[in-house]
Amino acid sequence: METHISENQQIASDGTSDVSVMENDINVEFSVNLDVYQGPFDALLGLLARRSLDLTELSLCEITQEFLDFVQTLDMNRNIDTVSAFIDVASILIEAKSAALLPHTESSDHDEQTLQALRDRDLLFARLLQYKAFKEAGNNFRERLAANSGFFPHHAVVTEQVASMLPELQWSTDAFDLARLAARALMNAPPEEVSLAQLHVPQVNLQAQAAMIRERLMSAEGDACSFEDLICDATSRLEIIARFFAVLVFFKQGFVQYRQAGPFASLSLRWVAKHTDGAALPVDAGDFA
Repeated sequence: METHISENQQIASDGTSDVSVMENDINVEFSVNLDVYQGPFDALLGLLARRSLDLTELSLCEITQEFLDFVQTLDMNRNIDTVSAFIDVASILIEAKSAALLPHTESSDHDEQTLQALRDRDLLFARLLQYKAFKEAGNNFRERLAANSGFFPHHAVVTEQVASMLPELQWSTDAFDLARLAARALMNAPPEEVSLAQLHVPQVNLQAQAAMIRERLMSAEGDACSFEDLICDATSRLEIIARFFAVLVFFKQGFVQYRQAGPFASLSLRWVAKHTDGAALPVDAGDFA
């Protein structure tokens, strides 16, 4: 049996309703203010899912910075799920935008790359719709909890008249029976195995690729090297991307100058730092983030 207490009757110690406090937590919403869109973050995801807005037009850096400012105003004990959901969705958007910004070559595998890009885009939309469905389900649970927060169980007592009508309990199981049941359950239990599926060895050593780029540029002794020469022995696309990131890091540090006549033209690079400036300077993994 349950008894309901109305919202007016259920008052917290500070004079506010527990239901209203919960509803205030539910209404916490993150909004963004960008050049191409201003409004709630969830509505932005809806535009992306309906393909009404191009993902490449969004500045994910600005969205992340605004969310960090938004997090400072949250109670992490109550809104940790909001932060977790944003991290999950942000990782999906970064992955999809990176795939969309990579240039396509005019080689024979252009059609295959196009099909892969379409599959990645459809996967992004499916994951956004899945995120929306789970968010709506979570909001539904919160609303139900808030609506039924005034109920509490009432433990009934069996009267003597009713107790006299109940049959006497006949306990026929002893300790040996329980031991046999436990042994049978443990015997059929699956072996304990720790899954290592989430662990993987990095496919490309970023530090090693950066050291190779630095050594080749310094060995040119001030002469220019083309980026094609730096990647001529690369065995995979990941190695090419890692070496290009290394060039960006060295340019950011002021060790490399580059020259390019136009988009997709040949990229010439020259090491301009002194040998003592960058020869032994390590490239940290955070430089590639």
